[in-house]
Amino acid sequence: MTAPDLPIPKKVLILKPSSLGDVVSALPVLAGMKRTFPHAHIAWMVTPGCAPIIDGQVGLDEIILFDRRRFGRIGRSPGPTRDFITFCRDLRRRRFDWVIDLQGLFRSGFFARVTGATVRAGFADAREFAGIFYTHPITVQAEHTIARNIALVRELGIDADENDLTLTVTQEAHAFVESFMAEHNLAPDQYLLIAPGTRWATKLYPQRHWRKVVAELSREVPIVLTGSDAERELCDDLTGDNSKVLNMAGQTTLPQVVALIASAGAVVCCDSSANFIAPAVGTPFVTLIGPTRPERTGPIGPLGQAIVADIPCAGCLKRQCRHNTCMQLIKPEQVIAETQNAFNRRPPRRIFDRHDDEK
Repeated sequence: MTAPDLPIPKKVLILKPSSLGDVVSALPVLAGMKRTFPHAHIAWMVTPGCAPIIDGQVGLDEIILFDRRRFGRIGRSPGPTRDFITFCRDLRRRRFDWVIDLQGLFRSGFFARVTGATVRAGFADAREFAGIFYTHPITVQAEHTIARNIALVRELGIDADENDLTLTVTQEAHAFVESFMAEHNLAPDQYLLIAPGTRWATKLYPQRHWRKVVAELSREVPIVLTGSDAERELCDDLTGDNSKVLNMAGQTTLPQVVALIASAGAVVCCDSSANFIAPAVGTPFVTLIGPTRPERTGPIGPLGQAIVADIPCAGCLKRQCRHNTCMQLIKPEQVIAETQNAFNRRPPRRIFDRHDDEK
């Protein structure tokens, strides 16, 4: 079905509840949708943990919170079950014309159907039989998650592009980073941000390697470490008594992390949300990749560089591994060299000056 065959939407719902990196990867769909239908009301269903990353995003009119943890108890607990029924009724009352399901699971497909929208689009190869809920199951050839999202909505006539991968830095987050830099005598583009954590144990870079990387690079530039509260101990181990390394793990909100990345000279991370946030705010970055596949979730655009170990089992997509050789084989010396290169290719124009008052 091509765009001329479809009704012009007044209300659109994007379904991409989680995870954080996946949510960021869907930003070109939002931008393209708003450009194609500037008067449409665009909503996004997202989990509470991921919501702050898109709060204040240019072009987004509404955030619908999906409490996955609470609704995971439906059928077992009366309260969550009642709340879920109310949630579904409210979703239908909103009268969305279009729903774009970028998650591609039974749950997201079900929500698409619940809305009663005339156009319910998703990937033809969606998992868990989500496709049975779509009016427009779309086949795409692209492999990378960002390219797949773009290809899907282009089939609907949406003018989306890879350059639409942009995050708005809010005024509050901007102010936080200005204060942070002043307190620690830092300047924009003159510090390195490292995000060592990731949700998969198999994607973690060995601590002994990180120590070498941090020790060497901190001789040249200050380093800011970011991560969740659960990753604070991991970052403490890398900080030690090095005064040029600042551990901010567990001490920042998501918008503040976005602003810290936007103001950094370069970013080094595993295959995690930072791999998507960095290009969305125009910061050069290096991503260390082992069990995942760069053609699917690796760096996209000219600012990113992937380091992948040369080993047959790389890209296995396993969350558990007895040896984790793929990450072990990435040499600290290579990470140091690629990070130095990234730091030296900082672009002259930054997205850091875009604030939520542009919305």
